[in-house]
Amino acid sequence: MPRHPHPPGDRPPQQAAAIPFRVREGEVEICLITTVRAGRWTVPKGFIDPGETAPETAVKEAREEAGLHGRVAGGPVGYHDIAKEGGRYRVAVYVMHVDRVDDAWEEQSVRKRRWTTVRQAEKLLAGRPIEAVFRRALTHIISREPS
Repeated sequence: MPRHPHPPGDRPPQQAAAIPFRVREGEVEICLITTVRAGRWTVPKGFIDPGETAPETAVKEAREEAGLHGRVAGGPVGYHDIAKEGGRYRVAVYVMHVDRVDDAWEEQSVRKRRWTTVRQAEKLLAGRPIEAVFRRALTHIISREPS
């Protein structure tokens, strides 16, 4: 898989996130998870380990945090910054087409998982750092799905 450069003149991402989606009965569904500490709805994300690409990290985090399996659909749909643990981090965001969902997963004891409509996901992510990138991702998701 080709590496996707960070925006020109900007710093490279330290984290990668997946916006997991599937199509059921002709409708796009988005999978959200809760944060460990605050229990707020978000998408799977984590630090990019040495030797790992951002897309590989996005897929790995979706598997660990939500029990989702699938593939990244294209390059990053955007970037956003987060403040976490006293630092500021750049997050590369990818759309991930989910083809399998585990009944049990690694972080199920500390996170909830929820499949929701696009409209409900927009409401749940409102005011979060991912909000603007999520809106851009919707165009990408809808353009990839047959009508």
